[in-house]
Amino acid sequence: MISIITVVRNGASTIERTILSVINQDYPDFEYIVIDGISTDGTLEILHKYTDKITSIISEPDAGIYDAMNKGIKYASGDWIYFLGSDDIFFNNNTLSCIFLESTYEKFDVIYGNVQFLHSKQIYDGEFDPEKMCDKSICHQAIFYRKEVFNANGHFRTDYKTASDYIFNISHYCKDITKWHYISTIVAIYNELGASKTIEKKFRENSFELKYNNFRLLNSKYISSKIFWSSFYRHIPNHSFLNNCKYLKLAVTDIGTFNLISNLFKIIFTKYIKSN
Repeated sequence: MISIITVVRNGASTIERTILSVINQDYPDFEYIVIDGISTDGTLEILHKYTDKITSIISEPDAGIYDAMNKGIKYASGDWIYFLGSDDIFFNNNTLSCIFLESTYEKFDVIYGNVQFLHSKQIYDGEFDPEKMCDKSICHQAIFYRKEVFNANGHFRTDYKTASDYIFNISHYCKDITKWHYISTIVAIYNELGASKTIEKKFRENSFELKYNNFRLLNSKYISSKIFWSSFYRHIPNHSFLNNCKYLKLAVTDIGTFNLISNLFKIIFTKYIKSN
C-alpha cells in the first residue's frame, strides 16, 4: 500500500485540486493522509467535503512543514510513503498504477521519477548520480520512500524550514546509492514558485558540513573537491576557528593537497565547457 501525505496550512485556493488528483487515481491500494496546521481560510471546510475519500485528516498546530510531514509518517501504514504538496497534483489519474501496478521494486528503498514544473513546464530532472546529487536535490514530489527508510534513518529535521528533505536525501543516498532507483516517469506537476523556491540562509551557511560529512562516504576525491571549493568559503565566517581547522585538515587528508588543487582547475574547466 502507498501512503500519500499532504501537509497544508491556509491552502484553500489549491487544496481541492490536490485532493481530486489523489482520490481520482485508478490505483486501488493507497491511503490519503492530510495534516493541517489549523487553517483559517476555508481549507478545513474543503477537506471535510471529502471525509469519505480521505483516510485521515489531522488538524492541529505544528512547528512547520517538516514537523507536519513527520506527523504524517507516524500515521502512515503503507509500505511506501509519498508527499504531495498542497499546491501540487499528480501528473494524471493513472500515475500510481503506471509506477506500481506491475512492479514491486523489491531491491530498492527509494524510487524516483520526474516532475513537470507548473509555470515553466520544464521537466525536472532525470536520473541523478553522486555528482548531480551533491549539486541539487531530487524534487520531493518525485520520490517514493519505503516506510522502513524513516524507521531506520529517523525523520526530517525540523530546524530547517525548506531544505530538510534534501538533507535527509543526501544522508540516505550516500549510505547506499544502489538502493535508489530512477524511473523515467513524470510523477507530479510541481509548483516551482512554492515555499521551497529559495534556499534558506541556514542551509547555505551549513551546506559544506552537511554535504561533506555525507559525500565523503563515497570516497570520490573529485566530488569532495567540488563541495570544498563551492561551499567551504561560506562555512568559514559562520563557524568557529577550531571547526574550520578541523574540516580543512579533513579535506586535505581525504583529498590530498595536490588533488585538491588539480581538481579546482578541472572544476573550472568543466564549468567553462558546460557554459559554452
